Amino acid sequence: MLFVRFSLVVLCSLLALPAHNAWAGFAAHGSRIEVFSDNEHFHFQPDYALRDRGTGFGVTMQYPKDVLIRVFDERHDRFQGFGPNGDQALTVDESVHQDVTAALGKAKRLNVGGYEERMLCYISARPGDETVALFTLSHCPDDCTRVMEIQLRAKKREVRALDKCAATPGVHADIATQSGLRLGLTRAQVQAILGPPQAQRGDKWLYAASVSVKFSEEEYTRRGLPRPPVITPDYPFAENFNKYIVVWFKDDRVSAFRVNMDWVL
Repeated sequence: MLFVRFSLVVLCSLLALPAHNAWAGFAAHGSRIEVFSDNEHFHFQPDYALRDRGTGFGVTMQYPKDVLIRVFDERHDRFQGFGPNGDQALTVDESVHQDVTAALGKAKRLNVGGYEERMLCYISARPGDETVALFTLSHCPDDCTRVMEIQLRAKKREVRALDKCAATPGVHADIATQSGLRLGLTRAQVQAILGPPQAQRGDKWLYAASVSVKFSEEEYTRRGLPRPPVITPDYPFAENFNKYIVVWFKDDRVSAFRVNMDWVL
């Protein structure tokens, strides 16, 4: 499981940004986005949910303002096409555990090491379709409620602990993000959506960025997050927030992708 954590955070400049689709959800609830430096060193953990887990590695990501806006575009977070009729949507950092089970049915949590004890796994029950959907739940083992990551893979043989994955017609190869990211795209099509990769490791394209968010009282309540004892318009406290997107290719086509958003509380 790839998880992004700060290993080095250097505050070079703090810049207020205007409202944009990338963070319209925050602005709607009175929060204010602020930006750290235009590069960070991120560490990616081994991908424990996969048979070929790989090894952890660090990489420095460059993200000037245009890249940051592209990575944080909320359309990448909204996955459309779930459910038997293909009419259910699930959204990273907005949907919760109950939303997933309502759309796809109940599933056991994976227990394959790393953070995967908090993952839900679903395999397509449609003939000839091997698509797997993985959902990572946040704040485990205490809460395990909010969906912090959604991952789609084209081949079930790449996933460990398949006996714990629930078969459902609600998962299939045509699921896509609102921005158009989906299995089977070419590299050129992915680049048209996400831009050039910020880093590459083998068959993976990596995108990542981080911001700080000064939460409003309403935002803390809406997200059910622990809050500072005093919140005023002048209170300087801000939450650090990482987002990353990883795209895998096989034979120059997207074989898997994941979208993750992680509050560093």
